[in-house]
Amino acid sequence: MNIFSWLNRLFSGSPDGPPPTSLKLLSPSKASSTDAPSKPRATSPKHREKLLNTPNVSKGRSIVPKAIVLHHTSGNYNGSVAWCLDPISKVSYHCIVATDGRRSVLADPDERTWHAGVSSWRGRKDLNSWSVGAAFEGDTNRRQLNETEMESMADYLLPIMKRYNLALRDVTDHRTVSPGRKDDLAMSEFARFKDYLGQRYTAEV
Repeated sequence: MNIFSWLNRLFSGSPDGPPPTSLKLLSPSKASSTDAPSKPRATSPKHREKLLNTPNVSKGRSIVPKAIVLHHTSGNYNGSVAWCLDPISKVSYHCIVATDGRRSVLADPDERTWHAGVSSWRGRKDLNSWSVGAAFEGDTNRRQLNETEMESMADYLLPIMKRYNLALRDVTDHRTVSPGRKDDLAMSEFARFKDYLGQRYTAEV
């Protein structure tokens, strides 16, 4: 019996046998997964990133980063970003990360920003001329870093580390390069972030 004859008898009330093998009847439990609505896929970075251009860079002086210096801004995120965009401040970082994971990229890694000031590390002075400066919002001596901001900072730093062949040992902080003059990061928070960054570095770089 063909399918059309069987359907005709079915709807007339006198089917005489099982449906033809060419007719596939699927129970709900065996329905194709393609029948269900697909889950939307993320098409943007997890943490919102804003690209800005700080005027506080050394024009015409490109650098090759050999280190990363971590900072905290002491102030809030919006105020710190605005301060770095003001030529009067003469302060800048390559990136500032907010407590909620947002980040503002203020300069390219090969631009000389003004984040370290009087500084020295590994027998070499002037970290501005050979490092990337990245800052967390607020004061790490008064609060702990949360996972969201650590994740966002790592998302920013890891591609730079890969591009410039930087290892975890090349990541330091302002306290270390300007001892007695600066207190960022808090030692406990620097250790926590380096541990987190190290795990991501091992897995991704």
